[in-house]
Amino acid sequence: MKTRILTALLMAVLTLPWTAAAKEKKNTGPVIPIGWLYLRDGSRNLSVSEEDFQKATRHLPQGSLVPVFKTKEKHGDTYGRVAALNLQTGLAELGWVKIDPAELKPVQSYPPDSDLVPLLGSPYLDDVVAQHTDMARFLVHQAQGTEMLLCYVLTSQLSMAKLVVFTTNQGKFYPGASVNIPMTELQNGITSLEIRDLVGDGSECVISNETFRDLADTFGSNLVIRRIVDGQFQTLWQAPIKYKNLSQYNATLQILQPPEKNIGAPGTVTTGVVTYRPSGKGQIPVWNGKVEFFIVNREKALDSVTIEKVCPWDGNEFTPLR
Repeated sequence: MKTRILTALLMAVLTLPWTAAAKEKKNTGPVIPIGWLYLRDGSRNLSVSEEDFQKATRHLPQGSLVPVFKTKEKHGDTYGRVAALNLQTGLAELGWVKIDPAELKPVQSYPPDSDLVPLLGSPYLDDVVAQHTDMARFLVHQAQGTEMLLCYVLTSQLSMAKLVVFTTNQGKFYPGASVNIPMTELQNGITSLEIRDLVGDGSECVISNETFRDLADTFGSNLVIRRIVDGQFQTLWQAPIKYKNLSQYNATLQILQPPEKNIGAPGTVTTGVVTYRPSGKGQIPVWNGKVEFFIVNREKALDSVTIEKVCPWDGNEFTPLR
């Protein structure tokens, strides 16, 4: 109940009109952003307050664009009070992040959520849906020098989230390429997102961790690498970070070769992590993980294999994991 109340209060602050006419009431917290913070060169720690008045540290990922409401000086450093959507919980949070004042973009550079949401059309034109819609914002740069505003649009009342790009024309924003992201019973559709120039050609990639569920005991999450090509999202690579397939089993234990062929096989549980290795001007994904083999009515794995696979760029996409 406390979490719901805190979230409702925070939403009330973040959805107020961002106009010069709005006034910040004394001791009630920030209402009008003073600018935008863009993290182009890496992630950054965000300090947020928990319900028990303890401090917790989150990470603002590379490529994030967040509104800054006020700044303060502490021990010679500047900190900004920002609002950010926690993709793990789907809740908006206020916190403090260390900034360089030169990083701040003017508040007029980007419109508030209340201006962007109606541009998405139905069902976001509904007042109730719009009121319960949050956005996580990122900037994506293209080789030709253009900048696009990428938004992950999350609505608690809908079974589908949306990844959408906004382009600009004469100062106005218009929705462009989009991808529907199914929500699962486990978590929000996307639980992490960052922007990197993996190919090294100046066109940045959108890297997201996305949950999935096929059957009652078949679920997990995929790391997906996309780029925006000719105005559309193009998937360059996809690999599971977790893949539990215990809805069905093979009659006998089978370990295939090469070992990555076992990922997602019946009666297996796969866990992995993706790192990035420098290659030429860019970076290539490297998958490290383990596949465990199970049989019916036995909790412990009978066997397992470990896997490391480097997935280089072939000119059009990264080499598939399997």
